[in-house]
Amino acid sequence: MRRAFVLPFAVLLAAGVTACGSAVSGTSQPAEVDIRKLDTGSYPTEPLNAHDDDYQPGFIDMPHIAAMRLSDYVLPPYEIDPNLKYGQLPFEISPGLLPGELGAEAEMKPIVERNKLLFGFKTTGFDQRTSIVPSAWPIKTQQDTTTISTMVMQFPDTERAAAAATEFYDADLNANREHNQPVPLPKYSSAHAHWRPDAPFLRTTLAHGPYVVALLVSTNAPDLNALTALAEKTYDAQLPVLDQLKPLTDEEVFHLPWDADHLLSRALNPSKFETPAIGSQALYGLRGIVQYAPDLSIAKQRFSAMNADRFAVSDGTIVARTPDSAAAKKIVTERLTPAPVAHDADAPPNVPDSACVENKRDPFDATMARFTCVVAYRQYAGFVTGNQLLDVQQRAAAQYAIFANSR
Repeated sequence: MRRAFVLPFAVLLAAGVTACGSAVSGTSQPAEVDIRKLDTGSYPTEPLNAHDDDYQPGFIDMPHIAAMRLSDYVLPPYEIDPNLKYGQLPFEISPGLLPGELGAEAEMKPIVERNKLLFGFKTTGFDQRTSIVPSAWPIKTQQDTTTISTMVMQFPDTERAAAAATEFYDADLNANREHNQPVPLPKYSSAHAHWRPDAPFLRTTLAHGPYVVALLVSTNAPDLNALTALAEKTYDAQLPVLDQLKPLTDEEVFHLPWDADHLLSRALNPSKFETPAIGSQALYGLRGIVQYAPDLSIAKQRFSAMNADRFAVSDGTIVARTPDSAAAKKIVTERLTPAPVAHDADAPPNVPDSACVENKRDPFDATMARFTCVVAYRQYAGFVTGNQLLDVQQRAAAQYAIFANSR
């Protein structure tokens, strides 16, 4: 199955390349630790915009930024049903990359091109660890499960959204006409839905202003009443949230601000990769960042406890912006790291307001890094990870130095 170029939450906690070496010079601030004396290994200690050269995204990057903005208004299934706590990689939808949950790509691609899809975002959740295989008609690797995949796509106007919603349905039903049947959604008369009587899936599309909200839902068994109720419940929750987001014109997409508050530039970024990319160089609110976790319930709990209003993800580093320095320091003292904690580890030497932990291993996630360190500076908290304690301590020292050197 093709995927968008996103990184799972585990990769945000994945180990970086081990580096060591002499401390890199920096500029200390009055009444603060002399950051020139910190052990930062070979990691950078200045932000990438240290010389007032803020990165400006290119024309082709702007739909990625629009998709990040949208992700904060697409409900993870956990918010619809707390039992659906297991997540799958979110997916950025574009005319060139469509999720299999929408239908066969050969059928769907001409529709998004004809109706000028601007951008979109997909999120998926399950009540057990499973996955969806979008074959001719979807199947699940674990049958006795409930799942929701929500796909929100914005088109230039309501007319093209309505046309796309109808055409998605017509093309998909036609491709499965020997086995599938139309299904009405009583609460949403303008929705288009169909199912296969011997399979526990229902697919539906609904135009909502300039958006198309498409769902692929499944229940434990081929129960049409249960499938219809689950689809309606999802629309009930999703549509009011989507109404809180102002749609963008095709021109506005290409004038969205990028890192205006310099949150990304405050993050340790050893690779110096600055191109906006969902999951790897991105800005999120709480709902957006939670969706990259394998366990949505744990992630929602831990990220909510940080009391942050904005998160930056950059080259494996996470930076959280909190209301004030007291809130940032609380993250350190209470070890509010993104992953559950097994036990404490040694903090980086001489780095104020810092802590390190060994993460609780997830048997279903072999990519999770062993250690996480967090540092607080003013209203910011930075999280770095690695599989070797010295390496992650050096990353934490470098992150502190970047905070101190940021404007």
